[in-house]
Amino acid sequence: MFDEFGLVRATPARVMRGGFAEATLYLVVIGDPAAGVAVPRNDAVSPRQGERPRPRTCGTKEEELAEMPDSDGVVSSSDAASLLASLIAIPSVNPAFRTSDAPATWFGEAAMAAYVAAWLREKGAEVELDEVLPGRPNVIARLKGDQAGRTLIWEGHLDTVQTSGMTVDPFRPELHDGRLYGRGAADDKGCLAAFMLALRDLAQRPAPINVTFVAAVDEEFQFRGILHHLERGERADGGIAGEPTRLHIVSACKGCVRWEIEVRGRAAHSSQPERGIDAIAIGTDLAVHLRRVFGPDLVARVHPLLGRASLICSMIEGGEGFNTVPASCRLKFDRRTLPGESGEDAWREIAKEVRRFAADLDREATVVMHPPFIDSISMEVAPDATIIAAAQEICRAEGLTDALLGVPFGSDASKMTRAGIPTIIFGPGDIADAHTADESISVAEVARAARMLAEMARRFGE
Repeated sequence: MFDEFGLVRATPARVMRGGFAEATLYLVVIGDPAAGVAVPRNDAVSPRQGERPRPRTCGTKEEELAEMPDSDGVVSSSDAASLLASLIAIPSVNPAFRTSDAPATWFGEAAMAAYVAAWLREKGAEVELDEVLPGRPNVIARLKGDQAGRTLIWEGHLDTVQTSGMTVDPFRPELHDGRLYGRGAADDKGCLAAFMLALRDLAQRPAPINVTFVAAVDEEFQFRGILHHLERGERADGGIAGEPTRLHIVSACKGCVRWEIEVRGRAAHSSQPERGIDAIAIGTDLAVHLRRVFGPDLVARVHPLLGRASLICSMIEGGEGFNTVPASCRLKFDRRTLPGESGEDAWREIAKEVRRFAADLDREATVVMHPPFIDSISMEVAPDATIIAAAQEICRAEGLTDALLGVPFGSDASKMTRAGIPTIIFGPGDIADAHTADESISVAEVARAARMLAEMARRFGE
């Protein structure tokens, strides 16, 4: 049978574990359910691009879950599999990545927010929906342990990237060899599930700490969810932003500033190029010029955890037709910054060189350097921060490295740190699996992350 998301339910429909009736694992059963064989529904044409999902044989829900070792704590692998499957099954693609071939219901975080809010409210948290943009609310859940004690903020994001080119069905989760497949499995619904299960643990076994969990919108585009929340001015003593770090502690990340340069020339027939001004030629010359000017300096800017700063031209488009000298060209640039650099300073430095380049062009040619459409600041948390000490202690107790790492990608953690909340990045999964054609995550790692997050909170509250 099909549910409201158009998903085929496996049988039986619910998983019971530890007295909790959790959500359905959406595995497709082909043939006689009693035969105990569940495989991806590869007889159905994908609604995205007319391709069949890559077939992968997997066991039935009960067989897979029975093979998952339960922990001694309150969070088990079956808990994680059940909750994460429900999250993956709810489409929440960021509207910035809207495509004409995908259903409108796949875009936006409203349905995800409603599910997360209801689940957390049922587990005993105080929950509110805080609308950031029309129909796009943050979820804010709170557990109050000690009004005089420390406050810890956890943050994960509700939105995912687009589904184009996926080789598995993005919203029909598949469980295979202990891994769940689907869009958002690694980024960031595995982290969401870990935070939610950790909050349930703290609700059942209270600790003298106040915990606020923010499930934010728009992390994948312009970070408006976390920025909106920080504008509330609520105090916190430390934070953890959920991203796939393989349960490593990340204390530093690069920043990113992106902008567009528009080149305007003059159209002419391609048989008489001397009568036109080739905007594409100007644009490509500009990209090469900026690389030559800034390349050596950026290579020399090195951070011990993050490596080098960088500048690339990531997109270029232009022209009007095969037989026309192009009158327009647009280039998009991506500059990765290091702690100590601001996105605005990096942009101004390059804008100055663009003006110098443009001064030598034909006076009818125009080069416009547009303001940044993305400016995500870099981050580095002091190694003696209390949140780092708490995370390191729990990692050591789990037999994991307590080394502090840096990552080249950005996250909402940098905005939290800039707001005065020392925030690490931590979570299950591998960033190498994020945004991929067959995105997946280890269910056991999600459960382990949940247990570690709860213990980090307890340690932080001491």
